[in-house]
Amino acid sequence: MIKKMKKIDVLVRFANEGVYYNTISINPKKIENPMVFTDEVFFTIDGIRVAVKKEYWKRIEQWIGKNN
Repeated sequence: MIKKMKKIDVLVRFANEGVYYNTISINPKKIENPMVFTDEVFFTIDGIRVAVKKEYWKRIEQWIGKNN
C-alpha cells in the first residue's frame, strides 16, 4: 500500500532572492537543517535551501506536532 504524503503550502524565498513570492508545497517531515532567526527560518528541503517567514515556520511546527 502506498501512503500519500501530506503536504502544506508555504510562501518561500530562495537563497538568491530578496522577496517572498514563491509558494511551494512541502512535506514538513523532509525539512533538514533549520536555522531559526528573528524574522525568518532557513531550511533545506529536497536539497534546496529556502527561507520562510517566522509565521510560516510556526505553521510548519504545528503541522509536525499534529502529524507525529
